Amino acid sequence: MIWCLISIFCRLVHWWSYASAIETAVLFVILYDVIWHRLNAIREIKRDEEAEVKTIQREQASEKRQIRRERQETIRKHWQELQSNLISLHRVTSQLTQQRQFIQENSKSQDPTTMRALTMTIDSLPETLSDFNERWARVVAQLNVFPEPRDLLALNVLQIVQELGKSINDRKTGVTDETLKALANLIKRVADEGRLLDLDD
Repeated sequence: MIWCLISIFCRLVHWWSYASAIETAVLFVILYDVIWHRLNAIREIKRDEEAEVKTIQREQASEKRQIRRERQETIRKHWQELQSNLISLHRVTSQLTQQRQFIQENSKSQDPTTMRALTMTIDSLPETLSDFNERWARVVAQLNVFPEPRDLLALNVLQIVQELGKSINDRKTGVTDETLKALANLIKRVADEGRLLDLDD
């Protein structure tokens, strides 16, 4: 009878330890699953944060490139417009200079053909002068609103144009060949600046 009870007790202990081992294993599996999911969730949150930071950085870089592109395009258009205005100013200045020189050289001529040409030149002089003033004012106005920082070339052009304005009003000396040549050289330099700039310049 005692041996029977001992046997039953041993079987109960064995069954209990077996049940505890299963419960412990299940508990470990659940605990591992919870930890694994938690770590995955943390990794996913970190990946999402990194992806969001990279997206923001890409957007900021794209925005900076767009701003730089727009600024370069604005400056390029300024140079091209300035080139066009300087060409017109150079043309009308040359014409005005030639007219004044012709009047000065032939003012005392008695030749009928020369006198007729002289009269036509004198009559057209106010229109040419008005055209010069318009072109000159347009160039000065454009240089005054040139995008900052003010380019050294733009300052050189402004200096020559201001000298040109003074020379036109000087009846004795007038516009010299040197001033016209300097203006022509500046037109070439302005044309080079008017090319489409590379974004990496």
